[in-house]
Amino acid sequence: MIKSFLEKAVLLAYKRGYCVDKSGNLFNYIGFKMSPYKVVGYDCFSVKDSDKRTNSVGVHRLQAYQKYGNKLFEEGIMVRHKDGNPLNNSWENILIGTHSQNMMDIPLKIRRQKSSHPIYNHKKIIKDRKNGLTYKELMEKYSISSKGTISHIINKSLENEKFK
Repeated sequence: MIKSFLEKAVLLAYKRGYCVDKSGNLFNYIGFKMSPYKVVGYDCFSVKDSDKRTNSVGVHRLQAYQKYGNKLFEEGIMVRHKDGNPLNNSWENILIGTHSQNMMDIPLKIRRQKSSHPIYNHKKIIKDRKNGLTYKELMEKYSISSKGTISHIINKSLENEKFK
């Protein structure tokens, strides 16, 4: 089985002795605390492979591997931050699960803001839904990757109509 780039990087770091403690602090193979750098809002660190290529490893991914082992690499599984904070890599905050579960970890207020993003034409989505388009068809038509976003747009708009 061919391992993904992310899987290889995590396994390489783990085999080399890098670790994350229960509080979410990163340590190198000598035991010195490291200061990770940020990549798209996540704490990361670098480790070189045998070909001298630098691999970026998410601290959250290493913590998840330490906690769940190879379950992390199962199809459809990703690392979740229970509190929705991608910088909190503590043992208690790191979970694994599906994309849908990961989205539900985002605080409700932020999920609502994302689903109310102006790139989505709410009126057209609601009109298409009333005309019989399924959630799947709406997702494809409007390039929305989450069924929950479609549901929120429709339900929020219907809710607002009730109170007018």
